[in-house]
Amino acid sequence: MRTAQRYLPLFLLLLVLGLFSSSCKKEDSKPAFQLSFEHEVAGQDLVMFTQWYDCAAGHKFQVHRLKYYLSNFNFQKSDGTAFQTGLVQYIDLEDPSTLNLLLQEVPEGEYTGMSFIIGLDEFTNVNGGLPNTITNINMEWPLPGDQGYHYMKFEGRYDSLGMGSIKNFNLHMGATGGNQNYVQVQLQFDNSINVNSGTWNIHLMMDLNEWLQNPHVYDFETFGPMIMANQDAQQILKENGADVFSVKAIEKE
Repeated sequence: MRTAQRYLPLFLLLLVLGLFSSSCKKEDSKPAFQLSFEHEVAGQDLVMFTQWYDCAAGHKFQVHRLKYYLSNFNFQKSDGTAFQTGLVQYIDLEDPSTLNLLLQEVPEGEYTGMSFIIGLDEFTNVNGGLPNTITNINMEWPLPGDQGYHYMKFEGRYDSLGMGSIKNFNLHMGATGGNQNYVQVQLQFDNSINVNSGTWNIHLMMDLNEWLQNPHVYDFETFGPMIMANQDAQQILKENGADVFSVKAIEKE
């Protein structure tokens, strides 16, 4: 009897530790989405500053800068419900730390697609709508009468005549003249994914050439180097932007 009493506290301690360990494992096993943001130009690797690419308007161009926001991520399930997150992701091609986004505690279910915004919606795209960091300050939209932030800074150079006449272009997207101009993107998965554990890696590919050709041909010569106050240019980019992203691959770790 005394022996049993002596070992009872040890038994209870081991029981508590076992329950705690089980709880931790259960917590750790909650599903997650790892989004990876990748970039190309018409199927070619994106090489900044040196590589020349062809666009539909007939110009060769280089990419020198690409910075943009993604927001309003929404993952759709086959039962009609969705997993939504209010996170805003800032992406800068020259900062590898911005090219991945981990979304934890994803609800279990069968997921068939996802949507998001390139830019910021009208509720976030206001002065002070984002944390007052150096990054966000540098993305502020300077036009009088409008407010908020740049949705995208896509900058580079192009050969305007095909004979070495090099000019700069600055595709800066944002709200202009009361038009919000953010881009709604909807992507369907080739096959639904049954999410019940682990981390699912979703590789999203942006084809920069699609900004310049689908459904409208965008000509650097027509709109000039600065388009922030040009709603016609903003509208073309908004409509072209719906198809710049695709799902390159999905795999489970």
